[in-house]
Amino acid sequence: MIASFFSPGTALAALLAQASPVDTVPVSTDSNDLAKQFDSILAAPAPPSQTRKTQGPAGSGLMNPDISVIFDGTAGAANRPRASSAGDDPDFTGPAARRTGGFAVQEVEVGFQSTVDPYFAANVFLTIPNLQGIEVEEAYAVTTSLPAGLQLKLGVFRSAAGRQNEQHLHMQDFSLRPLLNQAYLGADGLRSPGAQLSWLLPLPFFLRLTGEALTVTPGTSPTLGGGLRSSPTFLGNAKTFAALGEAWSLFLGATVATGHAPPAGFTEGNNLDGNGPRTLLADGDLYLKYMPPNHVMNYFALSVQSEYFWRRTATDGSNQVQTDAGFYAQIVAQLTRRWHLGARFDQLGIPASAIQPKGDRISGMVMCTPSEFSRVRLQGEREKVDSGGAIYEALLLLEFSVGAHGAHPF
Repeated sequence: MIASFFSPGTALAALLAQASPVDTVPVSTDSNDLAKQFDSILAAPAPPSQTRKTQGPAGSGLMNPDISVIFDGTAGAANRPRASSAGDDPDFTGPAARRTGGFAVQEVEVGFQSTVDPYFAANVFLTIPNLQGIEVEEAYAVTTSLPAGLQLKLGVFRSAAGRQNEQHLHMQDFSLRPLLNQAYLGADGLRSPGAQLSWLLPLPFFLRLTGEALTVTPGTSPTLGGGLRSSPTFLGNAKTFAALGEAWSLFLGATVATGHAPPAGFTEGNNLDGNGPRTLLADGDLYLKYMPPNHVMNYFALSVQSEYFWRRTATDGSNQVQTDAGFYAQIVAQLTRRWHLGARFDQLGIPASAIQPKGDRISGMVMCTPSEFSRVRLQGEREKVDSGGAIYEALLLLEFSVGAHGAHPF
C-alpha cells in the first residue's frame, strides 16, 4: 500500500482530481494522458468565484490620491518689521518704527498627488500663508510616457528659475527665504500658469534641459511682471549632476529668462496699457553635499548652497539700461542624528541700481529633527536693506507633516 501510495501515476492522478473540482472528465493514470490533462488544467479559466467580478472596478485606486498636510507655525520677535518679505515668510504685522513679534501660522500646505492614467500624473498643492486665505501654490499635470526622455508639464507651477524657487517652504533650511527671492522673482517667487518642456539627455551623466513659457500676472514679479498676457515670459534652464567620489556630490544649474519688467510706478492689481521695458534675468546656482556612504555609523553630513542673480532692465522710454545683481551662500551641517547647524549670508546690490539698492542679511540657525515628519528650528538674523538701521529678529519654528507626501525638487 505504501508503495502504491507513492506511485508517481497515482499521486499525480490524485493531485489532478483535487485541482480540478469542476472537471467531470475521468482522470487517467497513463503518464502521457496525465501530462495532457495537467496542461489543460493550467490553461483553463479560473472558477467563477475567482473572477474579476468579485474585485473592485478596474482602475478604482486611481480615484484615491495621496493626501498630505504640512503645518509651519512660528513665534518671533524683532526690533522692527522686516523691510521686505517673501509670501511664505512669517508675518508679524506692526508699526514700522516699533518692535514687532508674536505667534504666526506661517503656512499650512495641503497636497493632493495621484496618477491620472497611463499618460499623466497630477499634483495640486494648496497653501494658507499667514492665515490670509487659500492660494494655489501649484496645480499641474505632467506626462509619464513621452519618448526620448521628454516630459511636459502644464498648469500653475514653480518655475525652474534657480534652485530655491522650485522648493516649497518645508524644503527650505531656513525660516525666511533668501532676499533675492522677492527682489528678483517676486514675493511668491516665480510661479505662474504656463507650459514646461524638459529633456533628459541620453548621456552617461545627468543633464536636463528645460524650456518654459509663462504668463506672469502683472505686478507679481519686479523683473518679469510687466508683460501683457499675449506676451509670455520665456525661460531656459540647464541642470547637471556629478558624483565626486563616494561621499561628495555636486549639482549645478544655469537659467536665462526674458520678459517685461513693470513700468515705473506700476503696482499689482492695475491694468497694463502695454508691455513694460524689456528685461533679461540670468542665474547660476550650485549645491555641494558631503555624506559618507555609511550614514548610520556616522551621522555627520555637510551641504553648501549658493545662487547668483543678474538682471538687465531697459529704462522706460529711453535706450538706457540698469544692471544689478545679488547672491546668497549658505552652509548646513548635520552634527548628530537629530541636530543641524546652519549659516547663510545674503547680499543685494552688487552692483546696485535704482531698482535694487544695496542690502544684506546674516542668518544663523540650529535645528532639531525628532523624525522625518517633524522639526524644530531656532533662527536669528541681522538685516540691513534700507536707511532705517539694522533689523534684528529671532524666530522659533515648529513644523510637522501628516499623510503621504511625495517628493519635491530638492
